[in-house]
Amino acid sequence: DALPISDITDLTPSTEYTYRLLIDGEQVGEEKRFTTEDAPALPNGSFEYVSKVSGKDYYKFYDPNCGVEDGSYMFWGSGNGEGSEGVNGSANMGIVITTIDTGDKIDGNQSVLCQNNSIVGMLTAGNLFTGQFAGLVGTSGGKVNFGRPWTSRPTALKIWAKYTTGQINILKNENLGVSKSDYDRAQIKIALGTWDYKKYGGTLESPVHINTTDASTFVDFTTDPSTVADGNLIIHHDGYYLNGGDKVAAETGEWIEYVIPLNYHSMDVQPTHIIVSCASSQFGD
Repeated sequence: DALPISDITDLTPSTEYTYRLLIDGEQVGEEKRFTTEDAPALPNGSFEYVSKVSGKDYYKFYDPNCGVEDGSYMFWGSGNGEGSEGVNGSANMGIVITTIDTGDKIDGNQSVLCQNNSIVGMLTAGNLFTGQFAGLVGTSGGKVNFGRPWTSRPTALKIWAKYTTGQINILKNENLGVSKSDYDRAQIKIALGTWDYKKYGGTLESPVHINTTDASTFVDFTTDPSTVADGNLIIHHDGYYLNGGDKVAAETGEWIEYVIPLNYHSMDVQPTHIIVSCASSQFGD
């Protein structure tokens, strides 16, 4: 009979291990080897490398002249857009929803600040994501190409975040399960997948295309067949939820280190891309 196999934990990344099968203390067969995967950090994940969009007073979240490889190219995008260097976003209409904060951070020189705003009565959520903004849909929404190339399989996403919120005062959809008496909440999603840009409408680099005015383009990463793993954090004014679990009471207005576990749909598939999507309003456009 086959013996049950348990998960082996606490291994070191990028390390070769040797193992052998013992039965009643006697080795059976030859020694075998395996090498654990790399555990890379997200490029420019501390947001130390940013630069102003050419001729504008808002930021793109990389600096081609920084001299540091993982901070010199676009890994992160935002709804601000990049104007003449990419496509127009909310900043083109004078609404800057994502910027930097040099006065409030855990370490380094700065943190990234996502903040809600509004335009013609529509809530624009501060946002940051792996990918690139793909354009405005009039004044009613936006298009985003989500994802960046990625092949490792982490167990969790670890972040530092603080969240200050208030009661909802713009509500265009009555079917979201919230009302104007509720506090707003933030959401951070992570997904690993093998999304084919020809099917999901994006680009080779950022394969998942979302149009916020068209629900048919939305992707549920918990059931999507091309998603390898997913995780979700929802932050309230007085606590947070991880992957739909029970609420954890916390002072979320202070810096907290969150660890978002990844739920793997398959352990046999190597991802090709990673999506991390951060929004200061879960239901904001």
